[in-house]
Amino acid sequence: MRKALAVGVLALGAALAAPLAAQAQTFEVGPRGFRVDPNDDGRPRYREEYRERRGDNIDQREAVSIARSAGLDRTLRVSGGYGRDWRIVGLDRFGREIRYVIDDRTGRILSRDRD
Repeated sequence: MRKALAVGVLALGAALAAPLAAQAQTFEVGPRGFRVDPNDDGRPRYREEYRERRGDNIDQREAVSIARSAGLDRTLRVSGGYGRDWRIVGLDRFGREIRYVIDDRTGRILSRDRD
């Protein structure tokens, strides 16, 4: 009887402790992959979230930085901005021409074309 009671109490304790441990951490899937964030304080983590809160547009330097993080190696031409989409033409690491269209407000890549 005591063994059954001890097993029951142990199972009940494990069942109650599991959800508490799961609530102590948050999971995040973003540009850096899947990670566990034990210190989630609700702050935005990525450029798009900060920009949406500020309500401003990205500049040319930031548009080129976004294109570089998506595979652009050398920039040939940049046009747009000021309320429009940024259009960036350049070369990838293999020397092929690549064109990006980046949203001026959010910084998201709208299209990518390779020749």
